[in-house]
Amino acid sequence: MHPAMDYRPAHDRRSLAFLLAFAAARPVIVLASLLRPEFGLFRDEFYYLACADRLAFGYVDHPPFSIWVLAAWRAVAGDSLFSLRLLSGLIGAGIVFVAGLLTRQLGGSRKAQALACLITLLAPVQLGVGGFFSMNVIEYLVVVVLAWLLVRILQGEDRRLWICFGIVLGIGVMNKHPLGVLALAMLAGLLFVPARSEFRRKEFWIGLACAACIVLPNAIWQATHRFLSLEFYDRAAALKNVPTLPGKVVIDQIFGSNPIAVLVWGAGLWWLLRGRDRPAYRALGIAYLLMLAMMIAAQSNRVDRIASYVPVLVAAGAVAWERFFVARGLPAGLTAAMVVIALTGALLAPLVIPVLTPGATAATMRRLGIEMAFEKGIRAELPQSLADRCGWSELSDSVAAVYDRLPERERRSAVLVGENYGEAGALEYYGRARGLPRVISGHNSYWVWGPGRPAEVYVAVGNSRSGLEQVFGDVQEGTRTGSGWQMNYERRVPIWVCRRLKVALSDAWPAAKMFI
Repeated sequence: MHPAMDYRPAHDRRSLAFLLAFAAARPVIVLASLLRPEFGLFRDEFYYLACADRLAFGYVDHPPFSIWVLAAWRAVAGDSLFSLRLLSGLIGAGIVFVAGLLTRQLGGSRKAQALACLITLLAPVQLGVGGFFSMNVIEYLVVVVLAWLLVRILQGEDRRLWICFGIVLGIGVMNKHPLGVLALAMLAGLLFVPARSEFRRKEFWIGLACAACIVLPNAIWQATHRFLSLEFYDRAAALKNVPTLPGKVVIDQIFGSNPIAVLVWGAGLWWLLRGRDRPAYRALGIAYLLMLAMMIAAQSNRVDRIASYVPVLVAAGAVAWERFFVARGLPAGLTAAMVVIALTGALLAPLVIPVLTPGATAATMRRLGIEMAFEKGIRAELPQSLADRCGWSELSDSVAAVYDRLPERERRSAVLVGENYGEAGALEYYGRARGLPRVISGHNSYWVWGPGRPAEVYVAVGNSRSGLEQVFGDVQEGTRTGSGWQMNYERRVPIWVCRRLKVALSDAWPAAKMFI
């Protein structure tokens, strides 16, 4: 057996400092987006801030953990663009750092750790998801931590790590419900290897009990709110996702994580499935195949759904390639791989993070023949991670102009209505400085928060005149939003001034529900 097969790096401070140096690059990359003033907060960030104003144990479209994190961070650092970018950058740094730890745990030297960190740092899907704050960037961190803990357990370390595994799993599900499915795939992988005996250990069940206790508050919230999240997930699957052929699902996984990097994480998947070092490692490879099979069966076009697991394969692949090069006397092989990854990562980065102007990014997309289709009927000239950062301040300016033209008596009782949570959240966020009134919406958790007391006049963004005339006796168009780089359905949207409610607001509100 080659010496590298028995390599177990020392857990010293210099090794940790080495990994921290790579991790520190993630906040720098994320904060670089501030150099492009055309791009502001992402659509979901406005909604998350609105949720943070209404702390609860649950929301229609997500559990509460990410909102609690945001509320705590905002109390200390505020909710400016810089603050939220710093938060997402720091969480992303954790992903890179733990990917390096996992590589080290699998027996990789510093070069292998560097390769794994670099791929995780520059993978397009990682940059896109981690470029703004959301539950997704937290999920990516949770997944790699779970894998790191599982590897340590499979290596025979303290079985009390199952308790840590359960705690992290509980936090992960409280952050995003589908994380439970991914974790289930990881545990199901154990059924195919001798490590299935772990299911008989009391520490494993104590860990699961810890996870259940952590998730219990959200489960109670769901029960007391008629399991609204299940209704949301059902409607989202039917109305949002674009059916995708199996081959396209696989291709999206390859391009989402850098088409060159597939040589590394593909090798990692093969290395894990072979289980030559430890048969138990097959569980990690089988887990990915199970998740990929679920993606194909669901015809899902969401590359980010299981891309959170790719750093696990990358860590294994870095170890596999290191041993390949060392066994053949090619010590510079990993260095060459890192140079190639750095170059391709730099070339792909402008497609997911705002380092170019919107016009230059769109031109690059056209030259590459890349067409943006995210959900049914939704398109843009930019990737969604960029398009959904545009136009929100201008939207608020347009609504403010309509509101300011109202008679003073009407302004005192006016209410703003956003057709979706991005519009409603942006109006709340920018409305503080512009003196705008309260905002309501029928979209997701905004619907749960209700319409409040009736108003004399409603300034509504979006919706059709005919639809509004079923509720109001007087509907006038005030203006339209601009036509910039935002998503297609946010361009030239009418802003209505609505008066004379024809039905009681409490009676009209159930029909306003839009879960998607």
